[in-house]
Amino acid sequence: MTKRRGPGRPRKSDTDTSAAIADAARRRFATRGYEATSLREIASDANIDVALIAYRFGGKAGLWKSIVSQSAKDLHAALHQAMTDTQAKPARERLRHAMRAFIDYQLAHPDMPRLLLRDITIDSDRNDWLLDELSLPLHRYFFDLAQAAAAECEGDVHHLQFRVANFIYAAASTVARRERLAKLVDNVADDRAFEAALEDTLIDRGLRCD
Repeated sequence: MTKRRGPGRPRKSDTDTSAAIADAARRRFATRGYEATSLREIASDANIDVALIAYRFGGKAGLWKSIVSQSAKDLHAALHQAMTDTQAKPARERLRHAMRAFIDYQLAHPDMPRLLLRDITIDSDRNDWLLDELSLPLHRYFFDLAQAAAAECEGDVHHLQFRVANFIYAAASTVARRERLAKLVDNVADDRAFEAALEDTLIDRGLRCD
């Protein structure tokens, strides 16, 4: 016999609850940083008992690591999806397409660049985890594309690894600090103008054959 549900809101599934916790934690970590965020704040935002976080994620560190890992997976899935129809294109075009997709993803998910930047300069286990899970794979992905693009240039392309790293962190930093930048630069609040400025300063200059 099927048990009838009583009145009130439907109970969340385990998946829904974990997603609610992760969403609340991502916003808190991206906005305030790891150290300044408490589990009670996350639990309150997610409307769950604080003990459930330890049960699901093993504590604050486990929750943070889970968010970083999932953010990396989501980003690479988006890049892969954006590149599906570019295999036949020249390498420089493919690199430009990937760079634009990276910027577009950050504009659509501004918590990601904030998360990327919040703990990257901290000498801790979190820094190593962030480097291994997100930063290094992302750097390798773009460096492989950049090497192929550089091979199409007539002369030598200098400082390629530095260019790749600079693009990744400059894009993340600019998107993460967009609100502050809008107080200094005209039209930053306009999405199209902001995206055009990012493409001109970060993509076009990064693709130079010199």
